Amino acid sequence: MWRIEWHDRVTSTMDLAAERADAGEPAGLVVVAEEQTQGRGRHGRRWDAPHGTSLLFTVLSRPPLALVQDELLSVRVAERVADAIARLTGLRVVIKEPNDLLVNGRKLAGILLQSRIEGQRLDYLLIGIGINVNVPPEQLPLPSATSILAETGHLVDRRALLLAVLEELSQIENLLPRSVEEGHYYGCNRVIHRQYSDSIDD
Repeated sequence: MWRIEWHDRVTSTMDLAAERADAGEPAGLVVVAEEQTQGRGRHGRRWDAPHGTSLLFTVLSRPPLALVQDELLSVRVAERVADAIARLTGLRVVIKEPNDLLVNGRKLAGILLQSRIEGQRLDYLLIGIGINVNVPPEQLPLPSATSILAETGHLVDRRALLLAVLEELSQIENLLPRSVEEGHYYGCNRVIHRQYSDSIDD
């Protein structure tokens, strides 16, 4: 069963998910935010998005060590996210390895994997995903960026897109425990939502 925490404003969903993981939270946690003040992608690059326009979330997984040793894991995750976006929007999404998703040559989404390994044991894997969903064209951060709204002219239900992505991720073998994977067979309806109203200091 997915456990979804939906926050208003955080520094980073990746950092918050890491805190939950360090505290012993089991796999299947999804930390979502309407806004991040210190969102980041690969090499520490900032990921900026106007409040309430994008899908910004991190999934906590505790898979076998062999899974994160797979050099193609980031591509496999990207493929699942691309499939979810295409299914809901009809857009043709192209993967720019290892972890960017492009539409018409412009960046729509990014994926960041972060893990902690202790000896020969994987403690946890974090899958951070940022998708420009309902960002108006004039508010896109760079000319090289795009959004689903900019490409289609239509607003998209971000919660429906989140569940579609989670359903796709559930199909990656050994990524999540069976109790979470079973949610796939119920159309990802087996979720627990926890709503948070956050106040943070920049």
